[in-house]
Amino acid sequence: YASRADAICGKVKRKTDALSRPATLADLAKLSDQVLPLLGDARRELRALRPPAGQKATATAWLAEFDVTIEDVKKIRDKARAGDAAGVRAAATPALRHNERANELAAQLGMKVCSKD
Repeated sequence: YASRADAICGKVKRKTDALSRPATLADLAKLSDQVLPLLGDARRELRALRPPAGQKATATAWLAEFDVTIEDVKKIRDKARAGDAAGVRAAATPALRHNERANELAAQLGMKVCSKD
């Protein structure tokens, strides 16, 4: 399970690493629009995997955090589109916590790639 999930995370990481880094709020909104479909594809692929019985609860919690991450990116994108730098910062704070939690859960599942930013 962990190696298959890591393969999916690795594919997404390679694609997102190839995207331009944002310099402005407009760039951030554009980047978010590019990242969201990648995250959506990854979510579908990850949900298709079947975790071992003993890891089902942890995998379910990890996938729930993955869903939260997608919502966080949408919130950040919407604030960036509105030109709301303070709103972006406010949305980024819980997003970072959610990402840390997702990384912790991925590590518990034995993942190496999915447990890193």
